[in-house]
Amino acid sequence: MLAEIIIVNIESEYLQEDFLGQEQETGRGESLRHREMTEMTDEIAYADDKRISGHLEKHLGDGMVFDEIVSKRFHNDVHMIPPSEKYPFNILVTSGMSALPMNVPKGMPDRDSWAFAELCILLPPDWPLDPESLRDERNYWPVRLLKDIARLPHDYSTWLGWGHTVANGDPAAGYAADTELSAALIIQPFILDPEFFTIEGNPQIHIFQILPLTAEELAFKREKGADELLGLFERDIGDSIYGPIDPSRKSAV
Repeated sequence: MLAEIIIVNIESEYLQEDFLGQEQETGRGESLRHREMTEMTDEIAYADDKRISGHLEKHLGDGMVFDEIVSKRFHNDVHMIPPSEKYPFNILVTSGMSALPMNVPKGMPDRDSWAFAELCILLPPDWPLDPESLRDERNYWPVRLLKDIARLPHDYSTWLGWGHTVANGDPAAGYAADTELSAALIIQPFILDPEFFTIEGNPQIHIFQILPLTAEELAFKREKGADELLGLFERDIGDSIYGPIDPSRKSAV
């Protein structure tokens, strides 16, 4: 069971201005620049963590939870599933983003089925995830990235889906001092079981993967599109690009 709860109270206060003036690129090549936050209320929404936890146990195995201490708008925990024989790397998954529906564009096919989502990111098996190590931003940034991007659609009344990108500032800056990765591409978690992508029930929830990019790769995606970028990755790097992140990875462009 995903019963062990690790209390991690080390992240800085979430800044409401974090995404102001920042571009979000959709899968269709449209740029959305967020300038005004959705009004904040005192009410805190909660995702169906029991259903999410059951889905993770079924497809990934047992793990533990990084419990969020201070929540705004919705409670956003992060589940951590350690390496296994099937998946020899760490898998981090949010549980909170699906507490609220995203503002999916009207007219989009199956609009309601894409309104609820969670995010995951894959880390190397030796990535330090103990509370003391997570005090170092070089170790913590993937957790921060998950939590911050999960808040984006609800804080700015927008949505996230396949092929969207979110830059770390404008211009995009590395997530930590030791990495050139500075943007996030939203994709389906191709390296995991296909059934993992969808949590059945009401509402249906999709779990997208965050694939970190360099600034050059982000620019390539904006010009050529997500399909062209993924094709470039597969030709030059191979399917390992969909596996655990490599913070020392140089740009493929």
